[in-house]
Amino acid sequence: MLRRALIIIVIFVIYSESFAQKRGSQEMGLSVSFWSITENDSARSNFNLTGVFATYFTRDFLFEFEPMASIQIKPEKTELTGLIMAGLSKRIIDVSNMDRTSSTSTWRRKNEHTTAGIYGSVSGGIWAERADPLIFDPEEGYIPDTKIYAAPALAVALGTHSALGSLTNIRTKFQFVYLMPRPPLHEEPRTMFTITVGFGVITRL
Repeated sequence: MLRRALIIIVIFVIYSESFAQKRGSQEMGLSVSFWSITENDSARSNFNLTGVFATYFTRDFLFEFEPMASIQIKPEKTELTGLIMAGLSKRIIDVSNMDRTSSTSTWRRKNEHTTAGIYGSVSGGIWAERADPLIFDPEEGYIPDTKIYAAPALAVALGTHSALGSLTNIRTKFQFVYLMPRPPLHEEPRTMFTITVGFGVITRL
């Protein structure tokens, strides 16, 4: 009887460990966007790059680190902005078929390591922008002050993970960001709404 119980426990542990995003799992992802606008014989190009590094505490609870860089290329200059956010994400709705009871579905899902869901998240970080606003100098008048300005940022988001393969998924995120002011570049706080679509790969099980 004891031997049978031990066998059942071992099978259960092995079976549970084969499922997705267990404690200690890590994920890396990337999304890229580029667009160009031409107006009045003047072209302006924009390039955005967003990365994600995630560590799973449990299957439904994870820590995410998301750096984002944006480059705007104009004829007269190039502007660089960045946003680095880190926070906690929680799966609020599981839309996978992980809990199906049929043996066929169970065995098919056994070797999959990504599962679908809808996630809510809160995060904090810092925004940075390289700019050259005009400042007043008593001797020289208004002169450009070129440097990098930075200030804190807060965000809340709602996103989805959709399984693309055994170790990959498609990530979408709808995020509202509150950017705190940084005089003299920005005297008032700003808000930003972002929509990102990218992919993630489980790099550690």
